[in-house]
Amino acid sequence: MTFSKAIKSSLIIFILFFSACEISNDWEVIEADYNPELIVFGLISLDPEVESFVRVYRSLKLSEESEIFTRIDTFIFDNEFVYLDSIYEPAGLIKDAQVSIVSNENSIPFNFVPSDPYEREANFYLDTIGAFIPQPGTIYSLNVTVPGYPPVKGELLTPEIPILIDSLIQDTISIKRNYKIVWNKLSKGKGILTGRLGEEKGSKGGDSFNDCYPSFDRIVNLQEGSYTVSAEICNDRPLEVALPFKIGLITMDDNYYQYFIRGEDTKYNNFLLGSGTTTGFSVGIDGALGVFGSIASTMTTVLIK
Repeated sequence: MTFSKAIKSSLIIFILFFSACEISNDWEVIEADYNPELIVFGLISLDPEVESFVRVYRSLKLSEESEIFTRIDTFIFDNEFVYLDSIYEPAGLIKDAQVSIVSNENSIPFNFVPSDPYEREANFYLDTIGAFIPQPGTIYSLNVTVPGYPPVKGELLTPEIPILIDSLIQDTISIKRNYKIVWNKLSKGKGILTGRLGEEKGSKGGDSFNDCYPSFDRIVNLQEGSYTVSAEICNDRPLEVALPFKIGLITMDDNYYQYFIRGEDTKYNNFLLGSGTTTGFSVGIDGALGVFGSIASTMTTVLIK
């Protein structure tokens, strides 16, 4: 899995927070005096392999089920077996929002793109005309209008694009020895430094480590320009064949950092680190719960033995 694909798959984890599982009809109906609120998650990605998107939902009343039936789909296997399946979608999904991202008075519409069956990670508002090309160090505004709800507005300053200095990073590393990761120093901010074990074709890299697994996630100060990964004490023998090891660095805007990195409630997970964030919280947006944030990333591959 490439670093960018890892980000994409991790996005699914976060998005499932808006898409709870179907609730049994046997639950007791509970009434409460509560008016649903909008929940908006907007991400501007400076990684060309991770598309910028916005998702718009509303919170649910206690008496509502989390999913609603939409249709019956027919699947045919081997031109013989016919299989009927019920298709559901999140009850709080908003499909008729007017969504746009604005920079320097240039407004780009984001249109709703529905998911295919079983693709719960979709249902995004996307730039379907290909006009949105985000730039680093740029202020962007988010506008979301949904009938019957207050307007939602957001603003962020995109982060700088990180650059790992390959020439100053060891070509071959070992989990049993310290090694340094070096990048171009940035003026400010925090970053997410990651290490992921890759696999050569036909190999099972994960099976090569029993006591110490080399993958890691670290929050780093971008202005420091380097981070030393400490050696671990373990009983694993050195590998006979070196395996690819992917090192990634992600920069983020202040909204993303405040919402995902500093959040404390474990009910939501950070989709890049698996750590907690704050529920019922808004960062970078007014008029809704959620966050309007931005990330940029880079990756290099070394060998690990």
